[in-house]
Amino acid sequence: MLSRLFIILLFVPLLLWIFLKGDILFLLFTVVIIGVSLYEFYKMLKEKGYEVASRIGMGLGLFLPVAIYFQENSRNIFSVFRLAFFKQINYDMGGFIVFALMLLSVRQILKEKIEGAMAEISYTLFGIIYVAYLFSYILLIRYEFPNGNVLVLMTFILIWACDISAYLVGKAIGGKIFKRRLSPKISPNKSIEGAIAGIVGVFIVILFFDQIYLLIANFVCGISFISKNCSLTYLKVGIKGVHALILALGLGVFAELGDLVESKIKRELGIKDSGNILLGHGGFLDRFDSALFVLPVVYYFMKYVVHM
Repeated sequence: MLSRLFIILLFVPLLLWIFLKGDILFLLFTVVIIGVSLYEFYKMLKEKGYEVASRIGMGLGLFLPVAIYFQENSRNIFSVFRLAFFKQINYDMGGFIVFALMLLSVRQILKEKIEGAMAEISYTLFGIIYVAYLFSYILLIRYEFPNGNVLVLMTFILIWACDISAYLVGKAIGGKIFKRRLSPKISPNKSIEGAIAGIVGVFIVILFFDQIYLLIANFVCGISFISKNCSLTYLKVGIKGVHALILALGLGVFAELGDLVESKIKRELGIKDSGNILLGHGGFLDRFDSALFVLPVVYYFMKYVVHM
C-alpha cells in the first residue's frame, strides 16, 4: 500500500507538468512509455515460448514517436542525410506499417527456419501496432490541436475518473443490480454497475473540466522549483451537452475495452502483471492499457466531432 502511494505522489505531479509544459520532455515521456511497454509485451510472449522479432519490433516502435514528433513540428526526420531525395519524404503512419510488414517479411525469408514464421510476423507486428502505434496518438493530440497539451491532460484525467468511479461503485454495489459480470472469464471483478459509473464519472468531469484545469494549473505552478517561470496559457476546452455525452460514452467504453484486451492477453499467457517496475502498480503496460484505446478515440472525436 505504501509503495503504491509513493508511486502516485511521485509520478502524478510529474505527469501533470510534462503534459502541460513539456516539449522534448513530452517526446521523451512518450518514447519511454512505448519502449518499456513494448519490452514488457515481447518479454511476456518470449517467456511463454512464442517467437517474436523483438529487436526489430523495439526499433520500429521507438522510431515511430520520434518520426511523428518531427513531422508534427514541420521538420523532416530524414533531413540529417542532407540529400534532396530524403527531403521529399513525408512521414505517414500508414506507410510505417507497410514498411514494418515488409521488413519483418524480409527477415523471415532470410531465416532458414520455416516453422512459426507467420506467428512471429503476426506477434511482432501486433506489438508495434498495439503499443507504439496506438500510444503515438498522444503526439497527434499534443501537436495538431491549438490546446493539445490541455487535451492530453484532459484525456488522462478522464481515464483516471473512469477508473476511480468504476472501482468505487463496483466495490459498493457491483453485482447487486446486474447479476452478470461485465466479462466474467476475463476479469471477474468488473461489474456492469462499475462500467456505467465510469461513464457517468467521465461525463461529470468533462462538464467541469475547465474549472478542474485551473485548479491543476495553480497546483503545478505552486510547486516551488517551477513556480519562478511557470506560465500556462489556456484555451478553454468547453465540451458540453451532447458532445460531452458522446465523449463520455466513447471514452468509458474504450477505456474498459483497453483494460480487458490486456487482461485477456495476460490470461492467455498465465501472467498476473506485465512487469513490476512500478512496485505495487505492476508494469507500464498495466498502467497505460486503457490509454492505448482511449487516445485514438479522443483524437478522432476532437478532429471530426468537435472540429478543432
